[in-house]
Amino acid sequence: MKCFFIKSANNSKQQQQTTATMTSRTAIFQKSTRKNQEFERFLCHGQEAAILDATISKYIPLTYFVGGSAPLRRELRSIDVGGSAGGSAPQRRGHGLSDKMPFESFRLINLQQRGSHAHSLVLFKSRAITTNPEQIAVFECNGQVSQSEIRILHTSLPPREYLELTDTEAEDTEDTDTTTTDNHEEDSDESGTVYDVSELYFSPVSPRLCMNFGNNRYNPGYCGIFGIIAMVFYRHWRKDPETWITEWSKLLIRMREYIPNEPKCHGSIGTEIASKVQEIIAAHPSTHTGHQHAEREIYQLLEDEINN
Repeated sequence: MKCFFIKSANNSKQQQQTTATMTSRTAIFQKSTRKNQEFERFLCHGQEAAILDATISKYIPLTYFVGGSAPLRRELRSIDVGGSAGGSAPQRRGHGLSDKMPFESFRLINLQQRGSHAHSLVLFKSRAITTNPEQIAVFECNGQVSQSEIRILHTSLPPREYLELTDTEAEDTEDTDTTTTDNHEEDSDESGTVYDVSELYFSPVSPRLCMNFGNNRYNPGYCGIFGIIAMVFYRHWRKDPETWITEWSKLLIRMREYIPNEPKCHGSIGTEIASKVQEIIAAHPSTHTGHQHAEREIYQLLEDEINN
């Protein structure tokens, strides 16, 4: 009987600690909205996030990211890409977001969704990215396949060698949680054929499968924190882009792992890392020096995870 009461007390204490931890995690996140935004501006050298309006459709024309003149599919005309939603012929913007970006740079994107929801993406432009001709890649913490918040469409496919790269990556990935989207998926209407080229422009910086999961107690909305993780990591490695891709891939694998001996509702290892990153940001003042200290601590945390 004594052992029973000791065990019960321990369980009760553990439950109380878990509840306190989750309450603290949610409270810290809710109180840190402004600090997170200020830290993002620091990482972006003061540049505001680009806005991507996906309130009408998640299907985004590739020309949002790179310039072009191919016709839009009818369903895409309502997306704000610099033209009129109601015109008989779509108007392309002269430049995509990446066109004026130098190599070895990034741009934070604020994705606006239905119901006043938002999601964070990061666009990278690097000579180390070889999965598409423009050498750009979008970091999407929700993965490259079925759970991604946007799909990128274009009226033509890149050369075959780029398709073969992503085909090989898909074959090398084994996971039973989700199915793989076919790179050759197409759709037709009177405007012509369009192709889902998302995986060509998510790889190699996005995880193959979503790592941004966990219920609200464990993951109060960490997509922006995942974006911060990507930017901090890249800022450290941008002078050595080939090494950046290799090391970042290791971290992606680590963050996509499940937490040992915990249910999936508790999130991924990435969720745990994101909560620690949030604590670091919250602990430092929103000053230039404070941001510098936070960035160093965050990168050290990420490096430790890679070497775990």
